[in-house]
This record gives sequence, structure tokens and C-alpha cells, in this order.
Amino acid sequence: MMQETTERKKGSKKIAPIIITVIVVAYMVSLILLAVGVFFHLGRTSPMESFLTVPFLLIYTFVGGVVIAGILFALHQRLREIDGGEEEAASKY
Repeated sequence: MMQETTERKKGSKKIAPIIITVIVVAYMVSLILLAVGVFFHLGRTSPMESFLTVPFLLIYTFVGGVVIAGILFALHQRLREIDGGEEEAASKY
């Protein structure tokens, strides 16, 4: 009975980080898709506009991918902390 309550607490503590991760990743993916859409639209414009904008879009897309990777890594660490019971051990002090 006690173990079931502990597992339920761990499950409820996992919900918030997962929801926030999904929201942030969805936001970043939408921004990356917007940048890719602008990139493909630039193919129809003058070469000078493309020349000035393409490096910015590539950097923007790369940074967005790094943010997504960082968020997923942080989620992985947080879920390990919750599973390991580090919060319960720290609350004793």
C-alpha cells in the first residue's frame, strides 16, 4: 500500500515536466517550421535577399534544434531524479 502511494506521487511529479517539455518542443518546432517556410519562400525572391537571409535562417534553425535537445536532456535528468527519490532524500534535511 505504501509503495503504491509512493509510485503515485512519483507519477504525479512527472506530469508537469513532461507537459512543459511538450509545450516548449512544440513551440520550437513551430518556429523552426516557420523558418524553413521562409527559407523556401526566399527561392522565389531576389538572390540578394536570399544571400542576406539564408545564414540567419540556418543559424536560427540550428539554435532551435539545440534548444530542443537541451530541453529533452533536462527532462531526462529530471525524470531520473524523480525515479531515484532524490527529492525525498533532500526533504529530510
